[in-house]
Amino acid sequence: MRLPIPKAIERRLRPWIKRGEEFARTWEWTWTSAFIAGVGISFFAITTLAVVPSWWLYFADQTLKWRSRLMITFRDIVALGWLTVWAGFFVVTAFKVQVIRRRLRGEKQAERYSGGYR
Repeated sequence: MRLPIPKAIERRLRPWIKRGEEFARTWEWTWTSAFIAGVGISFFAITTLAVVPSWWLYFADQTLKWRSRLMITFRDIVALGWLTVWAGFFVVTAFKVQVIRRRLRGEKQAERYSGGYR
């Protein structure tokens, strides 16, 4: 499924899209690049899944003075929504990157994503 992008914008973005596709097709991980990517992803994940929700809970309690039962419930729903969206983002992004890379390399779609032997 492609996004409905106006033709003029697509023409301007096409060179950048081709460069990105070529990079994704030919990229190979080394131990160093995998480690650096893992550290960056871990830092981003810890920040989005731990630091931001914790900050929000303290902010809602101390600055906004949300101390009634209804406001505490709303505060917790906001934090839970944040965690759900970002956890889903990490899972879906990892999956989609693998699918796009397989498509660009011309590999067949895997029969089973769970792995294992038959």
